Amino acid sequence: MKSSNSTASKVPTIRRPLAYRPTLKSIMASRYILVMDWDETITRADTVHLVAQAAYQAHCTSSTSPRSVPPWSDFTNAYMTDYLAYQSSFGPRTSLEEELEFLTASATIEQASVTRIEKAGLFKSITAKHLQEQAAKVEIRPGFIDLIRRCRTLGVMLGIMSVNWSQVFIRAALEQKYGSCDDVPVYCNEIEFDKEGKGTGMMSCSDYVLRTGADKAKLIKQLLARNSGKKIVYVGDSTGDLHPLLDADIGVIMGEKKSLRETCERVGITIKHISLLDVASPKDGRMLYCIREWKELLLHGPFAHK
Repeated sequence: MKSSNSTASKVPTIRRPLAYRPTLKSIMASRYILVMDWDETITRADTVHLVAQAAYQAHCTSSTSPRSVPPWSDFTNAYMTDYLAYQSSFGPRTSLEEELEFLTASATIEQASVTRIEKAGLFKSITAKHLQEQAAKVEIRPGFIDLIRRCRTLGVMLGIMSVNWSQVFIRAALEQKYGSCDDVPVYCNEIEFDKEGKGTGMMSCSDYVLRTGADKAKLIKQLLARNSGKKIVYVGDSTGDLHPLLDADIGVIMGEKKSLRETCERVGITIKHISLLDVASPKDGRMLYCIREWKELLLHGPFAHK
């Protein structure tokens, strides 16, 4: 479930990459902030089910866990039932404005899903160790770390922005594969832990409560306000990323997800390959770019080797 409470008012901090070494070649590129979605953008597949699996493992080993937590399929089925009912009640979406309104208002569906999970106590007794064990199963798209290294060399600011449920999980997946990634801030929801490091069953214990793409767009505006003169490159894969893709200076679609491409065609958004990007041209509010893998962002666009 790619799951709005309003984004927390705390202004996000973007840290300059540890390997920052300004050069004449990097002046143009360093004007950008690269912000990336997590699930199915950085990763090969959605990982929310792995966060949930960590919770079920915790129930098997803890005497304080709820006795009758429903199976994961109950939560996903309830979510889909709510979503389909909402979709039907909203009606046809033939314009971009209607599509963005539909996506924004879907926050009620996402919050209802979170509330069900909290009431069932799914994340009660979970620990960081359970999340770390499941994080080892995450598969990262090839070329991601090469892009990160390139951005570090150029002095490009970085960030991961996700509606996933745990920063601890995302950071563990990165660090297990690439070592310290402290220079890559993760803006994401979080499970609440008590003083002993065990889950209370509650969620959204984070400075950034992200349920929909509209929440991501609000956070992007905060990043731009904090970093005057910078431009945002946002990379995402789904219709849930439509808000930040359109609000970014350069919106890049990862992969070939049919639902997002059909939505873009329906509401009049043009998609071009990243090789056709002209960074000197004014921003077109109905133009997005696409890549199939991260290496294409190394070959074309503002971070390309030149």
